[in-house]
Amino acid sequence: MDRMDYFLELYGELPRAGPGDDASTERAFRMAEHLPPAPRILDLGCGPGVQTVELLRLSGGTVVALDLFPRMIARTRAAAERAGFADRLETVQADMSAMTFAPESFDLLWSEGAIYFLGFERGLARAQELVKPGGYVAVTEAVWLVPDPPAAAREFWNEYPEIDTVERKLAVIDRLGYEEVGHFVLPATSWTDRYYDPMEARIAALAPAWAGIPEAEAVLAEARTEIATFRACSRAFSYAFFVMRRTESAGASTTQ
Repeated sequence: MDRMDYFLELYGELPRAGPGDDASTERAFRMAEHLPPAPRILDLGCGPGVQTVELLRLSGGTVVALDLFPRMIARTRAAAERAGFADRLETVQADMSAMTFAPESFDLLWSEGAIYFLGFERGLARAQELVKPGGYVAVTEAVWLVPDPPAAAREFWNEYPEIDTVERKLAVIDRLGYEEVGHFVLPATSWTDRYYDPMEARIAALAPAWAGIPEAEAVLAEARTEIATFRACSRAFSYAFFVMRRTESAGASTTQ
């Protein structure tokens, strides 16, 4: 097994692939007040499909769930099957940076904890091409909650230089020509209840078998650091949900 295999063994079996909760998913979805009765939705970076199932339940429409990892696609399909929504789910295993969907294919583009793979601004520009005029984009994005974050928090987020304040994220949305519909910061429980608490339990379960394996121990060490940083600095950063609408004129000049 290589490092990615160990990474997937740890993270790939968690209830969620990142911070989030059903109540926040529903709150953000309800902001998209003018969707058609059975919208076509793209769930970008679907992970194990928790929010995918919520979108199927809330919308009555079709959800196209995209993820890079076959394990996540399989979990999403299984979750939709258990919920009785499999007939309205489509899955695509692909890198989000190489999507081949036709322009203006979706009424809503959704991405919880995954738009950072493209980068916030680049991701929203690409999303603008994929939603119909008047369609919606809803994403969660890492944000600073304080003007001077502690050193541990800054070090943790070094690999994602686009983390910024809510106000500056809203400025990006405005610059791209979107109509901002609403936004809110995820509660701390979105990080702990179905993400970090289960991760801690899984670390404890895996650690004995992985002892003495450098690649595996490195994955566990990084996960422990991630959890410790959040618990120490949870007042300094979080994810915020941003919901926006493509205007009739926007999208024509965006680039991939």
